[in-house]
Amino acid sequence: MAAQVNGEVHPSSATLSHITGYPIISDGITYFKGNPYGQKSIELGDSAYKTFAKPVIPYFAKPYEYVSPYIKKADVIGDDTLSKIDARLPALKKPTNELWTDGKNLVFFPVRKGVETKEHVFDIYSSEYKKVGGDGIVTSSKALVSAGLVVTSEALAWIGDLLRTGKVQAKEAGNDIARQANH
Repeated sequence: MAAQVNGEVHPSSATLSHITGYPIISDGITYFKGNPYGQKSIELGDSAYKTFAKPVIPYFAKPYEYVSPYIKKADVIGDDTLSKIDARLPALKKPTNELWTDGKNLVFFPVRKGVETKEHVFDIYSSEYKKVGGDGIVTSSKALVSAGLVVTSEALAWIGDLLRTGKVQAKEAGNDIARQANH
């Protein structure tokens, strides 16, 4: 299907169609066209095309005939490459708002985990303070030491779980390699 650019029919590009099919690109183009500065840029580009490029395009018709098969082949290769990229990176096909949410979650993950950890430590301290009972610096100190021991034991248990998981994975990988070597 031939596309119209500046009122003229031009051959379509599968690669460009593929790229503009990505939601984030499509939304970006829509935003650009709706923005007053984007509209002005499009108007200026269109007037520059009409003034400078349109008069000389007929002179490129004959040379274009010679390079046309190579351009079509490059277009096919570009489209195939994008299809392979789509298979490896399915996130490219996600809606823009979902990509935005995923990006924010990734960027703010350390902050969120820090806040969760702080709240967890203060909850442990509060419960230990209530267990010790009383008021004063001695009670606070006992609760602080006790909370420190609880948090340390939780951290060591978490590290132990990670190491056990890694050990199991390493053992499975070693067994797989041994099986492959025996076959």
